Amino acid sequence: MSSVLYRKYRAQDFDQLVGQSHITKLLKNAVKSNQISQAYLFVGSRGTGKTSTARILTKAVNCLKPKEDGNPCNECEICKGITNGTLMDLIEIDAASNRGIDQIRELKEKIGFSPADSKYKVYVIDEVHMLTTEAFNALLKTLEEPPSHVIFILATTDVHKLPPTILSRCQRYDFRLGTADEIERLIKDIASKEGIKIDKEALNILVQNAKGSYRDALSLLDVVFSGQDGGVKHITEREVRNILGLPEFDQVISLLKNLTAGVGIRSLEIVEDLEKKGVNLQQFTNYTLEILREILVQKIKGTTSKEYDFTKDIDLKTIHKLINLFLDAENKIKYANNQALVLEMIIPEMVRTDVEEIKIVNKDVKKKIQKTREVSEESSEEEEEEDTDDESVTVEDIKGKWETFITEIKPFNGHLYAFLGGARIKDFKEKTLTIEVPFSFHKDRIEIPKSRDIICQTFNKVYGTNCKVVCNVNENCKPKKQSEPDFVLRNLPTKKPSQVKEEAKEKKPNIEAIFEGM
Repeated sequence: MSSVLYRKYRAQDFDQLVGQSHITKLLKNAVKSNQISQAYLFVGSRGTGKTSTARILTKAVNCLKPKEDGNPCNECEICKGITNGTLMDLIEIDAASNRGIDQIRELKEKIGFSPADSKYKVYVIDEVHMLTTEAFNALLKTLEEPPSHVIFILATTDVHKLPPTILSRCQRYDFRLGTADEIERLIKDIASKEGIKIDKEALNILVQNAKGSYRDALSLLDVVFSGQDGGVKHITEREVRNILGLPEFDQVISLLKNLTAGVGIRSLEIVEDLEKKGVNLQQFTNYTLEILREILVQKIKGTTSKEYDFTKDIDLKTIHKLINLFLDAENKIKYANNQALVLEMIIPEMVRTDVEEIKIVNKDVKKKIQKTREVSEESSEEEEEEDTDDESVTVEDIKGKWETFITEIKPFNGHLYAFLGGARIKDFKEKTLTIEVPFSFHKDRIEIPKSRDIICQTFNKVYGTNCKVVCNVNENCKPKKQSEPDFVLRNLPTKKPSQVKEEAKEKKPNIEAIFEGM
């Protein structure tokens, strides 16, 4: 390509402007009737055509051979000078870098001079909201009584930052963002002119990431095309994602599936994996919101597409909750030092507490639990007449096989194995196993749904009956330090063994104190 696409295909008359017919119609009529204002205010998001419209309007009011419909001819010296950027009577000022009162004072000194070649001298002040308060005050005096040969065109993306006194002296025109269809038509049109083939999925991604900006749409197309190997003019979805550093669809769907299923561990692993792979988490969040919007619309319409099949049994409130969580993350992630943490904070809000809704993430654990269930079912079928009521299982039975029970637990969860190994069995009545643990932390970990599920499945396998667990905290369960005389004696100052043992027997009450003091 000979030049940047958005410059190469910049609109040169009102009819070429895309999506702003409500504005171009008014400006063409104003030019035809010669009802030109001396101050215009163009308001709108970036890339919607504000600067292009300012240049076209400058052409139209100065054109030597204007068309009857109000468009410039684009053939006279004035029009060509504006197109090439060589006309001295068009002065473009970037208020972001020329925002002080000195720049406005300099402007005021020059506006008194007549145009060099044109009927009107046009000042285009871009991002005018960036001017200082003093600069605004100085500009206001100029706008109140401008010379008849001067036209001001102010452009801004943040109109709320402009003083009311400035707003009241300008004709305001609001530029709107392009619709998805308009952006798609623009990209397809330019791609066709450049001989570029774009896959449908790749086109959809470009449209989504343009976010209604015509300029951004062409800039993205430019980036993707420039990133190709020489001679290739075929753009694929994977190529667009790789070049723009966008997240994969499957990554988003995987996270949403686990969040809606309440699987916290797997959701956490996905976020960690995104961070390790260097995925732009801000873009990931934005893309997730786009997908959630599609899911929301389908839910409201009562339809579900194949790629969102996992949402069939998910209610509208859950989708609404997810959208709010990701919207909050979108606002925070821009300024966060730890962006992964922002996404991880969504997980606790979605993790379920109902045992029946918890899914075991670890594949090995899942297989073992399934195998346990199958064994249990087979056992039940062979022993249908056998009474598996808890009356046949006593506390003594449980204590007798407790080591076997916790050994079966160990492959599922090492921490749970350790916590149960230090627990005290208190009672077993009405299929309720009551145990005591020394610390509340142990109780909390034993009572989480995942742990309860593992305990119940393993209990059924070892004892042949179901159970539910009641866990209480009893500090007296803490393991006491052993005061073995031999252990203490080994650590006493060197004496003859007979002397040490004799002294140890005589001072037995103090051995415990010696141990605890070590």
